Amino acid sequence: MDALTSTAHPNVMSSAMSISLSGMQAASAMLNATANNIANLNTHDFNPPRADLVELSGGGVGISGTSFEDNPQTAPDTQTSNVDLPTELVNLKLSQTLYDANAMVLKTADQMTGNLLNMLDTDHDRDNS
Repeated sequence: MDALTSTAHPNVMSSAMSISLSGMQAASAMLNATANNIANLNTHDFNPPRADLVELSGGGVGISGTSFEDNPQTAPDTQTSNVDLPTELVNLKLSQTLYDANAMVLKTADQMTGNLLNMLDTDHDRDNS
């Protein structure tokens, strides 16, 4: 039982939750940029932004900012946007997958924390005997 009462376990659960929340926030930033790009699909000379993600030292993902392509590729004298719809659809799916995976980690960490608390609940054990 000493291993269960160790202070390392709450930190691990907290860390798992923090890491998954940062991943969900990163996915949200990617989704916002992609939605903006798709909405501006027919906007002349629109330069699509990208959410810049960075690895955090304690684990997880951070958003360092937004970047734009230096030299967007459009034909001269055309009324086209610089948005590539197939690329945006891939980014849309990627942000969904990133969000779903991190939501599952958060759910699992929450369940594990609940199970740990149930195991440590001495009042619960006395009530059942």
